[in-house]
Amino acid sequence: MSYRVIAESSIRYPPFESSLMIPDRLPSIRDEEIVAEVTNEEEAIEFAEQLLPPFRVGSRDEWFVERKIIIDGPDGKQIFEPKSKLKIDSEEPPLAVEKQRTGWYLRPNPIHLHARKIVTVAVALLLIGLLFQTIEPLLVALGLLPDAIFGGVRFGLLDYPFLVVYVGPLMMIPYLLRLIANVRDLKRQREFLSDPPAQPEILFLSPVVSDSNLHCKISFSEPRDDWLSVKAWWQVGALPPTREKIMEVLVKGIDSQPPPGFSTPLPHYWEQGLSDGGGFGEETPLMQFDAPGGLFLRPLRMMAWGGRDSLPISGGELELSPPTPHWPGSNHGGLAAIHWEMVIRIEREKQGPLFWVHPVRVAHSSKQSYIEEVHINDGRIEDSIKIEDDNHPIVA
Repeated sequence: MSYRVIAESSIRYPPFESSLMIPDRLPSIRDEEIVAEVTNEEEAIEFAEQLLPPFRVGSRDEWFVERKIIIDGPDGKQIFEPKSKLKIDSEEPPLAVEKQRTGWYLRPNPIHLHARKIVTVAVALLLIGLLFQTIEPLLVALGLLPDAIFGGVRFGLLDYPFLVVYVGPLMMIPYLLRLIANVRDLKRQREFLSDPPAQPEILFLSPVVSDSNLHCKISFSEPRDDWLSVKAWWQVGALPPTREKIMEVLVKGIDSQPPPGFSTPLPHYWEQGLSDGGGFGEETPLMQFDAPGGLFLRPLRMMAWGGRDSLPISGGELELSPPTPHWPGSNHGGLAAIHWEMVIRIEREKQGPLFWVHPVRVAHSSKQSYIEEVHINDGRIEDSIKIEDDNHPIVA
């Protein structure tokens, strides 16, 4: 007779541009890890009590991340609910935290967001123009139009198609705007990398727990003259599962046919484990490759924000309230990965705001965490620019 202790992770993680998809029409992914196999129930319970607590972020019929502890014995599988006590994950965070969510970051040019809006307008006008060009002969025959107006436009001795003259230039405007924004972004990145500021020092004055206030002291050894103001907050979110982990759970090779919503491996990745393979290279504007992971902070697709406060340019002490409802602490599992970080935003006279991102290892609360509603981001950095209020500070 044996008992197995199983850590089960289940996710339906929001893919890139998740607003275009219906969550409950997509399958979830589940992974089971046997963490112990013992001969009696008491040993199984004792071992299960030492594991990180179960949690769920999001409703099961929406986007969600869930972790369960299961004891599989002679009577079948039983979900185990551990006793309430503080626990902290001692595992190393995923590679994406070190490469893409630590250090200095810039904000992409707002022109990217405006260009995307113009694309929508241009495509709508193109479709309307095609529709009227199709039914124009009928309207003329019925006498509703005195003469054809969508057929062509005369310049000198030549006639040019209506859509080429009027809609064509409008279709090109977003591409020109994106080109200008990318050139400006690359210039700003090169200038920043040539003379980056000194890293701020962050000292946590008390243990950091997911449902308690965060007490810390922030100091800047070399503040710049062009810094205008400093704000800080902490935030939490579910990290995307890596493409390699998903293919492993689905029992597929790295080069096998990817599941729906995932691209084939992109050749420009710096290292494996930095992406879920769902962004298709559109998550960020053009980035300088001299900075590992890039200089633009990708928004977490499932996230929440804690308290936010201002501090002097030279630094100071902060007390920040936790996100509500309270999230689980740090969990560095392969599928169900919960990540906490502190963000310092520095307003500058020129070149836009500057962000310092510092990972925080947060202990699980003694209260269990089951969250039904969670904020969802689409995945594009420029889309997160428009989020700016006390509850949703800009994350990019």
